Amino acid sequence: MKNAIAVLLLAAAFALAQTSTSELSGTVRDNTGAVVPGAGVTLTNEQTGVTYKQRTTDSGLCSFPALPVGSYTVTVEVQGFKTARLTKNTLVVNTPLAVDVTLEVGQIIDVVMVEARGDLLQTSNATIGNVVTSKEVTELPLNGRNPLTLLVLEPGVVQRSAGGAGSGIHVNGSRDRAYNVTIDGIEANESTVPNPVSNLYRLTPDNIQEFKVTTSNQTPEEGRNSGASISIATRQGSNAFHGTAFWFLRNTDLNSNEFYANAQNGAKPDIKMNQYGAELSGPIRRNKTFFFFSWADQKVNTTQPIDQTFGAPIIYTPSALSGS
Repeated sequence: MKNAIAVLLLAAAFALAQTSTSELSGTVRDNTGAVVPGAGVTLTNEQTGVTYKQRTTDSGLCSFPALPVGSYTVTVEVQGFKTARLTKNTLVVNTPLAVDVTLEVGQIIDVVMVEARGDLLQTSNATIGNVVTSKEVTELPLNGRNPLTLLVLEPGVVQRSAGGAGSGIHVNGSRDRAYNVTIDGIEANESTVPNPVSNLYRLTPDNIQEFKVTTSNQTPEEGRNSGASISIATRQGSNAFHGTAFWFLRNTDLNSNEFYANAQNGAKPDIKMNQYGAELSGPIRRNKTFFFFSWADQKVNTTQPIDQTFGAPIIYTPSALSGS
């Protein structure tokens, strides 16, 4: 039993449509509360150095749609006011962020620095869901190293046992195929697999940045089914080179016995699992173009069928393994 994956991702300023997963907008005002039209707004990705520029409208509004997730610095400049610079504005997948800026009268060469604080309330839409961050993906225990198994921790999400009708993921009572999955904004649905956490996507904690699970009130652009909307953002390169390699081993000597087999003095399932791979990312052209490469492989030798979804040595009937 063997599965492999190789992913090469390029993130460039001219390819936003392929990697966009969030949005930042806001209103620029002076200290009297009046809107400031024509102000120059510069958005800078703090990891990659990529910049986006526009001017506020007559209503003092600015909007940057289709942005990669990450931390951004917002800089606002206009004659007659001090330059405002707001750092650490964190964009998460499929979650719009509103950043309003108040300018102070003064010279444009004077800079007012402000460190952003996270919104306590989402006011851009009425969606109900949660973002699973890279910290949670890498630090929470994952049986089989599949980050999408964390879906079952969301309120209203139920994972039924494999095999038979109705198996898979159910959200708020919906059918097991009633979900919509996108990866970096690209549809990635498979109607024949009633389980978004299956090995169909071959995601690992090393190549996924974060994902959002919307369980109710999806927006028109993400709503497709009655169940959850799962928006996945993969990792991207930055101005610094990064690389990792890993190897995880499971075998009969290291594993404990299954509960009921142990109660009946039965032998432990014979299983040998090796999961290994590597990641490499970095700049192709600083502040412009980046790459991220991810490769992983898995080899399993066992005398018993294995649950591919969770990587656990669970015994199933042959009919439950059809399509594996």
